[in-house]
Amino acid sequence: MYSFYLKDNEDKAHCLRACYEEKECKAVHYNEEERSCQLVRIGKGDGIVFEELYVLSREETDSSCMTETSIREIPFQSIPKKGNTFEKRFDKMPDVAVIQPYDHLGNYHFFLHSHDKKPIDYNATGPTLFFSRKAEETCTSVPVFRKANRRRLYFGEIYNTTGYFFYDAYAFADHCVSPLGECLGIDAIQEYKDEEGSFFYDKPGIENMADSGLGQAFFIARLS
Repeated sequence: MYSFYLKDNEDKAHCLRACYEEKECKAVHYNEEERSCQLVRIGKGDGIVFEELYVLSREETDSSCMTETSIREIPFQSIPKKGNTFEKRFDKMPDVAVIQPYDHLGNYHFFLHSHDKKPIDYNATGPTLFFSRKAEETCTSVPVFRKANRRRLYFGEIYNTTGYFFYDAYAFADHCVSPLGECLGIDAIQEYKDEEGSFFYDKPGIENMADSGLGQAFFIARLS
């Protein structure tokens, strides 16, 4: 399937969680020295022979298993706007978290933070998403989360729970400029979904892309 590198605060359990999130994943190879994970699909070893694989059981409980994981799917809840006034007098770019979309062999689509280590077979795509790293009390600030597999963005405080991981990034429910003139929420983004189930984020109203059904656009510092 694909591989990815772990962050400093992630371990083998994170690999297993990512496999659980991918319906076709059957097993995981965890490389402790490289701090990397390789996900293996059902019925195939991706042409690679591993010395050790952690096989995932989605339905059975084995008391001898040392590691278990579970995923709680949380449906998106629309986020109301605070009703702040959008001032057009702004000239400052905030401290931003840069989230870059990546593609793996045309089959998988990921969203990696600029600080994440990227496998060599990941190809950067667009557009690049620039999020404010700070919330703003005068606006409706929306924290942005991900799952272990980094395949979708999740918007809202409701995802501040086990199984979801904060991107150190904030979107906004409406245009947002801080009292200091920082451009926190300027460019609107909409979530799209293709036939293979991959998610994409771009400006609203693109005709050849299918809306995911999220039902709400968000505003970020910049879409490039």
